[in-house]
Amino acid sequence: MQVTKRGRGRPKKMIEKKEIDFSTIKLFRGNELDFKDELFIPMKTNREIDIILSTDGGLMPGTNMVLVGGPGSGKSTVALDMVASLTRQGLKCLYVSAEMDEIAHYKYCKRIPKFQCVQTLFLKNYSENIKEVLEHVFNIGYDVIVIDSIAEVIEMYKDAYRTTESGAEFWFLNLQDKMKKGENSNKYYTTFINIQQVTKAGDFAGSNRLKHMTDAMAHVERSRDGLERTIHFSKNRDCDKDFKIFFSIYKDGVHYAFNQEE
Repeated sequence: MQVTKRGRGRPKKMIEKKEIDFSTIKLFRGNELDFKDELFIPMKTNREIDIILSTDGGLMPGTNMVLVGGPGSGKSTVALDMVASLTRQGLKCLYVSAEMDEIAHYKYCKRIPKFQCVQTLFLKNYSENIKEVLEHVFNIGYDVIVIDSIAEVIEMYKDAYRTTESGAEFWFLNLQDKMKKGENSNKYYTTFINIQQVTKAGDFAGSNRLKHMTDAMAHVERSRDGLERTIHFSKNRDCDKDFKIFFSIYKDGVHYAFNQEE
């Protein structure tokens, strides 16, 4: 076992690094990979947004997606509306709230009652054991999991385990990768909808690694006057459509349209 040291000035943290067993490295051709057919069956919300989620229409299983946008743009509402529609159809969905507590979420559901059916984990209650709690809950197996937000989960992990941002991201992405591949108790090919903020300049707030290791990136935007909201994908491995869809938020959920007049 190799031991390396990092840091200057302050007491150095000893990091254990496992030696590689090169006999475990596997190389594959495409025709040697095997997954169940359910990986190719879209989860349809039956809303207009389905057309830009995938070529087949709807969220595809085993996908890692990011919803990025500024405060108040509608990211959480869009994500909750999608999983509420899927939950009503009998799919197993989870909303992980790292920002809202029970009272804030209760008020949210009072404004938009459709969201009341979505199973929710309030991560603030488990901030000291975030790794163990998320790994346990995700292992149950879900069709779709919403993370609100990436930044808060990573900050909680850093604080709880005294690690770096890159270390927290490494754990976070590896965990999602395992769930995507069905490595959970009930073999669900979990799709993740990760919510992320943008900076004041409108740039992605996370690292390039976080950006590049995801399958799709959707941009949720709101005009300065607050009257126009749109969503479009700058990257989507499941779909070749990149046009904008307009949306508005009402008491019964999110309404989508293909042009502003609608």
